[in-house]
Amino acid sequence: MKLRNFLILGAVICMSTLAFAQNSECDADISVYREAFKQWDGKASTANPTMISSWRKVFLTCPSYKERTLTDGVKIVNNALVRGTKDEALKEKYIDTLVMVYEARIQYFPKTKAGNQVGNIKGRMGVDLMAYPSRLEQAYNALKEAIEIDENNTNYAFIDAYFTTIINMVKAGKLDESVILDEYSHLMDIAEFNINRYTEENNEKLLENFTQTKANLEGMVQPYANCEDLVRIYQKKYDADPENVELLNKIATVLSARNCDKSDLYLSVAIKLHRLNPSPESAYFIGKRYLSDQEYAKATSYLLEATKSQDVKSAAQAYKYLAQIMLKESKWEQGRAYARKAIELDKTDGEPYMIIGYLYASSGKDCSANPLQAKSVFWAAVDKFEQAKRVDPSLASKANEMIRDYSKMFPTSEDAFFYNVFEGDEYQIDCWINETTKARFSNN
Repeated sequence: MKLRNFLILGAVICMSTLAFAQNSECDADISVYREAFKQWDGKASTANPTMISSWRKVFLTCPSYKERTLTDGVKIVNNALVRGTKDEALKEKYIDTLVMVYEARIQYFPKTKAGNQVGNIKGRMGVDLMAYPSRLEQAYNALKEAIEIDENNTNYAFIDAYFTTIINMVKAGKLDESVILDEYSHLMDIAEFNINRYTEENNEKLLENFTQTKANLEGMVQPYANCEDLVRIYQKKYDADPENVELLNKIATVLSARNCDKSDLYLSVAIKLHRLNPSPESAYFIGKRYLSDQEYAKATSYLLEATKSQDVKSAAQAYKYLAQIMLKESKWEQGRAYARKAIELDKTDGEPYMIIGYLYASSGKDCSANPLQAKSVFWAAVDKFEQAKRVDPSLASKANEMIRDYSKMFPTSEDAFFYNVFEGDEYQIDCWINETTKARFSNN
């Protein structure tokens, strides 16, 4: 027993001694390459051969010793080796080495104190590989994996890069065009999540970055996002698998989001989806189509069903569509009721207030007990347009346009004088509106 313990102790001491010796040797080589690395300007023409050979020795002998060896290695391989040769065969081997360096970092240093960094490493590898046309597919796969790992925590630069590789893969015939639209929707969700996150956190730098990323995505998708192309792309997929509920949902969602609901494909998909898997969501798709066809009775039936959706955004939009239908049919009170339902679901949306403003402005003929009351509806309408832009600043331009137009329809001071109403007075609008506003007069 004593002999066995002695032998084990001896083995441990021997292994520790070897590890110490190896680490000492690695430290010596690290010191040599780091000294040259610090003075290097990153150009292939000025790369010190001793720096390269010493770094290579560290990488091959003790890649798990220090993470800095691998982060330095990316720059050395990329700038000194890959860009330092015109020999295409040798360049490909150096690119293989670059991939090996990234993979070693994933293997030996997958985590930091902040958490898992595999997604970030894969994203960086993908961005670097994008510079080499022969590695397009590798770049695409690395960036795809990065986003699958990090999702809403994805670096904004990887989102741009990934979408670029998707488009290039489509152009190269290696991906179907529909992937562009599928991933566009996915990446926009990530960008919008982070825009909301950094707005709340008041992080101006990252907010600016993700806002720019969103704009970049919108710009890149445009050649593939017109209705003619969308229908062409998805008609083939629908014809090949018309009973696939998941596919039907995807097609209906994409066509609806891009306002391509007037196409025959959209109606076919929406009706089949509702037959195979009836739900508030499928009812929404059909209701939206009938609304665009001005078949208001049919649209109303389906949109009422759509308001039961668990998706708050879809339910709120269904209520807004219903309010718009009521506006068309001069059903003022019902329209306001639907708009208020939309407000209850999303208090940050100014559009329902705009709709109520239109309802008020359009109802003057039904609120004409006297000339002043008939024009007071425009006071109430402008109040709602003002409220819309306070709630949702993105509507400011449209709201201001409506305010300018409808302010011209205010009563004059002469109109109001006969009813003892003066500028700034509170005024109760009866009729169906039943709201208190302030008297303002037209300059006309």
